[in-house]
Amino acid sequence: MSNETNWRCRFHMLPPKGWLNDPNGLCQFQGTYHVFFQYTPEFPRQELRAWGHYASSDLLHFRFTGIALQPDSPYDRTGAFSGSACTEADTIALYYTGNVELEGEHDYTHSGRESNTLRVTTRNGIQVSEKICVLDNSNYPAGYTCHIRDPKVWKEGDTYYMVLGARRLDDSGAILLYQSQDGLHWKLFSERTSRQPFGFMWECPDLFQMDGKTFLSFCPQGIPAEPYRFQNLHQSGYLPFCLTSTEPINETVFREWDMGFDFYAPQTFQDEQGRRILIGWAGGPETTYQEPTLKQNWIHTLTLPRQITCQQGILKQMPLPEFNELRSQCQELPSGQWYRADHCFDWELELLPESEPAFSIHITEECKLSYSNGILTLQFTGKSGAGRTRRQVRCETIRTIRILADCSILECFFNDGAIVMTTRFFPEDSLLPIRADGAFQKNILWNLNTKDCICTVLEKNE
Repeated sequence: MSNETNWRCRFHMLPPKGWLNDPNGLCQFQGTYHVFFQYTPEFPRQELRAWGHYASSDLLHFRFTGIALQPDSPYDRTGAFSGSACTEADTIALYYTGNVELEGEHDYTHSGRESNTLRVTTRNGIQVSEKICVLDNSNYPAGYTCHIRDPKVWKEGDTYYMVLGARRLDDSGAILLYQSQDGLHWKLFSERTSRQPFGFMWECPDLFQMDGKTFLSFCPQGIPAEPYRFQNLHQSGYLPFCLTSTEPINETVFREWDMGFDFYAPQTFQDEQGRRILIGWAGGPETTYQEPTLKQNWIHTLTLPRQITCQQGILKQMPLPEFNELRSQCQELPSGQWYRADHCFDWELELLPESEPAFSIHITEECKLSYSNGILTLQFTGKSGAGRTRRQVRCETIRTIRILADCSILECFFNDGAIVMTTRFFPEDSLLPIRADGAFQKNILWNLNTKDCICTVLEKNE
């Protein structure tokens, strides 16, 4: 079996060719789910960001329709950067950052960059309206660098709200909050930063409610690493938030979304069933990892859509229930023995309630998940980690484990999604040797029917 077959994911959204990063414009409109994403089809030959588009009727099978937004106007000529969707009765409004880098001697942080907030509308994610610039540098308050971007827009009653991520002149992260009555004319109503410095830039902000509580999700850049948290170069997480408060944000309650090697820029949306769903980029900016799939002319993937639930102020993430429809053959695995699995599987384990919460799980001999003495560890040895080494989390206990494998990505959910670890990995085995050691009352592996989950046939507009 070739590495092309091994590494190109079968049920995760990925670029037909080139580079993928942040998910954008997530929504469900008139029954269809839309997933836009940062897309550079000619990477590494050029790095100009556009928006690609996937559509789905069930969040199991996705069809790539091509490029939805090209950076082809004076407002976004050096990149159509990240943004969001706000659905109305008869249209989808897309808001995003139009990046313009001016010629001359600039550092593009304090000078030389236009960060324009643009709006377009669409009904199908394929044809879009004329671009309208609703905010530019002159509309942002004093005290900020040129790094203001990633609008998340939503509507409450008759009022539209927008949150933007920002970097202040003192190199501290912040958010800007705007209001509008028509989605076109915006007025600043709040600036919020943390009590103590918490990174130099806050990217990809998101505001939403769960169980009557409001949460702010964002990606602070530049937080020093600690032994059991903030282990990636840049972080993604959330904290409780009050939209009407003017008090500084309490950064000490920030909780990371995902403790693995590969997770950044998540965005959430509410679907027509009322579920809060999250999708993230299974990658990260400025990482030092190798990218073996570049030889195959593609890089990165998105995470699975994850349903968010709130339990005692903790936001849990699990694969959508629809995903179980992909399960086919099922096998109960004996503890302590090697088993050869397909490159796509869904593995559920549960420790005996009276047992010591300790285990070790191998996915090939080079990737190991283990728990002992209050420490959960994901560790790579050998080249299948492509530069990844170890991530660790402190937690009181582990009782349930679910691991989803898709050729070159693992998404691992612990304690019903209270802890999640996502990582890319690049095994060379034609079948994956797997093994679990521990006192399990459940140890079941499902093969997955992934035929036609990801349709990446290029359309006319690509």
